[in-house]
Amino acid sequence: MVLVNNVMVQIEIKAGRLVCLFNDVLVSKNAFYLVCHDSQAELGKIAAFRRWILAMAAS
Repeated sequence: MVLVNNVMVQIEIKAGRLVCLFNDVLVSKNAFYLVCHDSQAELGKIAAFRRWILAMAAS
């Protein structure tokens, strides 16, 4: 699971390599959000991704 600006992945979506899981769009100029259920926040891959993306943003 990843959240990304749709402009960055339009080619992959059109080619069928990625799928959009939701029809809803969040409009934001300067932010990305990782959203999951509270009970999943500390699960392996989700927690690892969150730590990695925070480290990348801090560097």
